[in-house]
Amino acid sequence: MMGFEEQAGVIPRFCQELFLRLASMEDEEVKCHVEMSYFEVYNEKIHDLLVTREEPNQRRMPLRVREHPVHGPYVADLSANVVSSYNDIKGWLELGNKQRATAATGMNDKSSRSHSVFTLVMTQMKTEFVEGEEHDHSITSRINLVDLAGSERCNSAQTSGDRLKEGASINKSLLTLGKVISALSEQVLTRKTVFIPYRESVLTWLLKESLGGNSKTAMIATVSPAGSSVEESLSTLRYAQQARTIINVAKVNEDTNAKLIRELKAEVEKLRAAQMSSLGVEPERVRMFQQEITTLKNKLCQQEREMAEANRAWREKLEQAEVRKREETKELQKAGVTFKVDNRLPNLVNLNEDPQLSEMLLYMIKEGRTTVGKLKPGSTYDIQLTGALIADQHCVISNIHNTVSITPMDNAKTFVNGNLISDSTVLHHGDRVILGGDHYFRFNHPAEVQSGKRVSCWTSAGDGQKDFEFAKNELLAAQRAKLEAEIEEAHLKAKEEMMQGIQMAKEVAQKELSDQKVLYENRIRALERELTEENERKHRQEVDQQRVASQMEELRMAKLELQKEVDTQKKRLRLHMETQAMEEHRVCQAKIVEALEEEKKKISVELEEMQKKRALRENKTPQNASPQWDAMKLSLMIEEANKISVKLKKNTIFSRHESLVGEDPDRGGLQVQVQNTKLGITTFWSLDKFHNNMAAMRDLEQGDSTSKDDDVFYDPDDEWEQDISASSASTSSFSRRRSRSLLKSRRISGRLYEIRVHPIQSLSSSSQSAGLMGVVRPPTTQSSTTNPATPGICKELIGQSVGRLRSCSGAELSLADRLISDLNQVYKAVQTISELHDSLDDDGQDNVFVCNSVAQTELVKATLAIESAVFVTMHWLANVKPSSGLLYTTAEELKSQVKKMGGFFQILIQGCESEITSMVVEARRKSSQCLDAAMLALGQLAAVTGMQLNVMGLSSQPTGKQSVMSCLLKGTSKGVCSLLEENLAVAKGMLREAQLAYPRNPVLQKLKSKVLDLARALQSYIQCHILVSIGNTNMYI
Repeated sequence: MMGFEEQAGVIPRFCQELFLRLASMEDEEVKCHVEMSYFEVYNEKIHDLLVTREEPNQRRMPLRVREHPVHGPYVADLSANVVSSYNDIKGWLELGNKQRATAATGMNDKSSRSHSVFTLVMTQMKTEFVEGEEHDHSITSRINLVDLAGSERCNSAQTSGDRLKEGASINKSLLTLGKVISALSEQVLTRKTVFIPYRESVLTWLLKESLGGNSKTAMIATVSPAGSSVEESLSTLRYAQQARTIINVAKVNEDTNAKLIRELKAEVEKLRAAQMSSLGVEPERVRMFQQEITTLKNKLCQQEREMAEANRAWREKLEQAEVRKREETKELQKAGVTFKVDNRLPNLVNLNEDPQLSEMLLYMIKEGRTTVGKLKPGSTYDIQLTGALIADQHCVISNIHNTVSITPMDNAKTFVNGNLISDSTVLHHGDRVILGGDHYFRFNHPAEVQSGKRVSCWTSAGDGQKDFEFAKNELLAAQRAKLEAEIEEAHLKAKEEMMQGIQMAKEVAQKELSDQKVLYENRIRALERELTEENERKHRQEVDQQRVASQMEELRMAKLELQKEVDTQKKRLRLHMETQAMEEHRVCQAKIVEALEEEKKKISVELEEMQKKRALRENKTPQNASPQWDAMKLSLMIEEANKISVKLKKNTIFSRHESLVGEDPDRGGLQVQVQNTKLGITTFWSLDKFHNNMAAMRDLEQGDSTSKDDDVFYDPDDEWEQDISASSASTSSFSRRRSRSLLKSRRISGRLYEIRVHPIQSLSSSSQSAGLMGVVRPPTTQSSTTNPATPGICKELIGQSVGRLRSCSGAELSLADRLISDLNQVYKAVQTISELHDSLDDDGQDNVFVCNSVAQTELVKATLAIESAVFVTMHWLANVKPSSGLLYTTAEELKSQVKKMGGFFQILIQGCESEITSMVVEARRKSSQCLDAAMLALGQLAAVTGMQLNVMGLSSQPTGKQSVMSCLLKGTSKGVCSLLEENLAVAKGMLREAQLAYPRNPVLQKLKSKVLDLARALQSYIQCHILVSIGNTNMYI
């Protein structure tokens, strides 16, 4: 649709032909005005391509689609620019395409995976004369030129992650378009009313009028002659064949003035004819005819005034478009969007994976110093680039006497022809310059080409074109040694972590076995003391028995003696079994230590071999190694993620992790390790998940605070575990809880699992508890039931629910009240469970959910409360149906906080199960902040929507920085103030319109003064009332 400079596409050729035809029109009474818009549809979101961001780091917000009852769907807040020539359109098209290229700088070529819609609105102004007076009317035409992104098959394109999501959005739009065309075709053929699914996709909804409305539709199908594309070609041809069958009845878009002028002309002629033959007409009818003529003339004058006002507005709009275009051009020059090129100056031109986006950005190198830095507010650099890998002050390009050199600043990564430079380097025509690792440029020096010192980079017979692929392969070839060293470093790190895990597993196992040995020895000594006491008691009883003379008494005593002898034998047997168990423990400990030592020696040998191979590789650089672009790309992305983490102060470190064969059966291959240094925990991401989260990180780095923030760096769905590197201290100082937490780490428990330690069989009843190593522990004085507590908890909760139903007084709780109750229940559970976790004995054997029924009860209650909160939030927002403005922002904030509340509770559960205290503390702190923010948004939304709040006895205890009551009051205050401001703006608008219609009216002036006074008084009263009510615990709104 767009084409290239040599081969222009449909859009530029159509626009050029349009203005050629307009210029050839000889009718002076017809004037044409043309407006244009240009936007893209990416992942079902609309972005205006002719508007730059007000701030450098401001994220482009998607536009929304609205539907006009007469004109059909349209894009709200879409810019429309007046154009008067083809050069104007060409300039705006360049601006839009360069905006797409700027958004796709680096490795994100998303613009080639989006639909673009170019719209022209042409208005023909025709002048007609009625009784010697000029009157204008208009005819409007709208032309939509759509460049559809090509559909793709996931298998053939090998897409995943964000690319898979983009492909799904593309295929959804095209599928819906096909369904719409098929339905329209069926409607024409069957002459029956068929449902047209316009709203299933943003693209088809926008093109509703173009496809099945007052329009004429043309479709250009592109097919491939390749045999592998036969199915796609046939599908496209069927697509186009169905489009041919659509029949629309197009009508001229005339304004009401044209119809009115025709009717007035006819009426005037009729009245004039009647007046000519009015000799025999009564005077009364003549007077009525003259009065009607006067009325019609007044209507024509009114229409004339309206048309004059429209022409004045059109001229103002044209002037505003010119001013805005100059401002947009000035702002984009710093981002490389240059419209006027000085062919004498050297320059940098961008290179991109997408050929349509290559050479779209041009950065001129002026005489003297040209500074390059990060695009941010207040930046004064000559060239400003985006991205986390671009330093604040990246490099300086000097142009002295036609000699251009580049000097990197500090540790900013700058590559010239694939080589990382640290000092000033002279640039020559055709050199490839890479800044930050993801901004690719080619240096052009016209003076060198003209003097013959350097041939053009496009005419070199040996090297071919110096395009993006050439620069990429050149970078890989030059940086291969460093890349392989980085990969080798990841292997070495994985081996070292495995050795560290083995050593820690050995120490933990030794500590656990020694603790069990001490317990067995204490138990044996206790049994020996009991046996000695029993013998002494037996001796005393024998002395007493000698005093008894009765034979019956002797028999009874003999019976007792025999029974006591049996008990003594049992205790001796038990002592023997305990001694045997201790011996088996010693043998087990020896086997574990021996196996761990063998594993450690094996890893040490492998580590030495890898180090030797690494040394040999450093001395001998391979010549024929194939470029590893994916590895280089991952390295740059990890570096970018670490810089974003440092900038946002997330205390998170990303690194390459090579999973080894024996480390974890569920985890294998290349991964990204995520370490939270603040909490001392770690997890592992797959490459797909890392790529998906990188997009969210870039949004956060660009200032989009409404995005997934904590979920990106601290995902509740991840399996977090204790970081071994943060637990490098001696395990002798570890408590039983800390040891159990480390053993749950897959990198430690995996070592013990491989050794296959067989647990010692139970020597007593099945109620005895097992130790960390699966060894059955002797019975303790505190017995714990093994029966599950879940049925009892559920029975208790059902009883409470039924009890509330019995005591129901008939007062109906609003959705806001239910949501407040649910969120408070969740936070109460968070507090209770975290306190129970803190109160556990460090030498205890089980986590809080196993050994405490109160924690289990709170866990079930919080789970039900979260489910209820989600349902209530969805139901409330579905009833409100927020679309834009303050209501939409507040609803999104409330939805986000409810979602975060559930995520932090997941983190709390994981922390308690894994015995990671830092996660429990962090989850409690974040839940407190989240509850405050949720109450603030809830109060504001309740005030804006008029939802009733009946909060009686709400706790005023501080949950975070503020109490629940204080947050609700502040939220309602904010909502009421926003309503007052909105209604005050509406009142001012109505007064302005009334004053224009009835100027100098004293009643309106007085009304304006009274309305403003009333609004100020209401605002002051509400603020004072809320300040007085801050300390109260009960509120009724």
